[in-house]
Amino acid sequence: MTNFQVAHRDKQEPTAALLVRVIVCFALFAGGLALIGVGTAAGPSEDLGGAVAFVGGILLVGLAFGLPMLGAHER
Repeated sequence: MTNFQVAHRDKQEPTAALLVRVIVCFALFAGGLALIGVGTAAGPSEDLGGAVAFVGGILLVGLAFGLPMLGAHER
């Protein structure tokens, strides 16, 4: 058997900061999904608006997952 132990967190972030981070990340995620939907609904056309919206949505979803990881090694 392994002797697994969870690292103790030395400093706790304020609850308001955690709540704001969760709300911002959820808004980025939902906005990214909406942009992906807009980009998909635009369909193939001569302008690049649908493709830009789709790629922007993918980037927003990635940012929503990556933003909480900033400074994770310090926590």
